[in-house]
Amino acid sequence: MEHQGRYWFVAQVPSALPASRLIAHRYRTILRHYLHIRPDAPFYGRMKQMHADPFTLPATKPFLLDGSDTGFLFLHGFTSTPQSIREVAVQVHETSGATVYCPLLSGHGTTPDALAKTGQLDWVASAEAALKTLSSRCSRIVLGGLSLGATLSLNLAARMPDRVHGVISINGSTGLYRPEVVAPLYRPEGPEFVEGIGSDIAEAGVREICYESIPRQTLKERFLLTNATGALLPLIRQPLLILQSRTDHVVDPQNALRIATSVGSADIHLRWLERSYHVATLDHDRALIAHAISAFLQNDAFAH
Repeated sequence: MEHQGRYWFVAQVPSALPASRLIAHRYRTILRHYLHIRPDAPFYGRMKQMHADPFTLPATKPFLLDGSDTGFLFLHGFTSTPQSIREVAVQVHETSGATVYCPLLSGHGTTPDALAKTGQLDWVASAEAALKTLSSRCSRIVLGGLSLGATLSLNLAARMPDRVHGVISINGSTGLYRPEVVAPLYRPEGPEFVEGIGSDIAEAGVREICYESIPRQTLKERFLLTNATGALLPLIRQPLLILQSRTDHVVDPQNALRIATSVGSADIHLRWLERSYHVATLDHDRALIAHAISAFLQNDAFAH
């Protein structure tokens, strides 16, 4: 991992690209045609077109933003990459001063075939390894994520209360599924891959870098993880921030109420996102999300 000022990256834009196609933005160098509308627009998040292999872009790679002794571990969603949460992560770091770490989950950021070789225990192991990494730098850890990243955050918070001091769920799933969604997963015959679920975004012209197809077997693994996490919710007693889109075409919004009414925490904050779909961290409410997370990180429970 290479350090650039306060920013860490694991990949660079190829140096062979002509200078006319590059633009410097603060500590980052990015391809001009991947910026949305203006050359000085916030980096990486909003994309009008997709690269032939978008997973080679620096935007998709894990990164660490050095800051205070309060660490925020921010996990991306199923089939996605840190690109989906990068802009919010940077805003949280700049506003709160916290150390922010966004890892890449096992099987993600390459090909659907790579994802097919993983399961829920691998994703949990990725989150636990990232928690260990951040804990080596910070004494107080807040764990949060989008979608599956939120599910993993809730899972670890329930099982590791001595290592996770606060938890944030953004459109997290805890096992609320319609029967017609679950039944096909258990048919003996079916396609090896199914259509992807990414880029559920209200804002026009915005794209999430994610797999366009999903190994059907991994959907079963996700089903197991979300339901197991739902059963663990009463063990969560840390301060909790829940951010949920009113309109979500991937995760049932009722998950937010289930989380809020099932956890054992006495410090619960629930905020509805009125203008965004599932990938809210790339949507209209992204600035609101960054502000809410930054405010949550200033909770007295995380003070030293």
